[in-house]
Amino acid sequence: MIDEIEDALAEGRRVPFSGRLLVDEERILDIIDRMRVAIPEEQKRARRIIQEQERLIAEAQARVQQVLEERGLLDAINTERARLLQQAEQEAVQVRAGADDYARQVLEDLDERLTKLVTSVRNGLSTLGGSDAPTPEP
Repeated sequence: MIDEIEDALAEGRRVPFSGRLLVDEERILDIIDRMRVAIPEEQKRARRIIQEQERLIAEAQARVQQVLEERGLLDAINTERARLLQQAEQEAVQVRAGADDYARQVLEDLDERLTKLVTSVRNGLSTLGGSDAPTPEP
């Protein structure tokens, strides 16, 4: 419609020696009337567009907030997972150390019993056999 006004002005006639322009008043008023009708519709459309943009921005902000919260939860889960793994590794080290100590104690007890048993067997052979018996090893 602005282009139409420009066209109407371009088609107007200049008044000699005055710098004034004669235009088709009816045509200009018709364009202005149509603008008055069109502008409220354009304003409504602009408002709808702005509302839609605001809604989309709000949705985007909500989604960003949700992602940040999920990321925070994920970070917390990963931190707890790492803590639990470290704790499990420490407990495994303690269990292995305890198992090694127990096995060492059992083997030392067995070695002591076997040493006593071998000594007892050799003493018995020594008593029975005299000089043919093998000499006990320490």
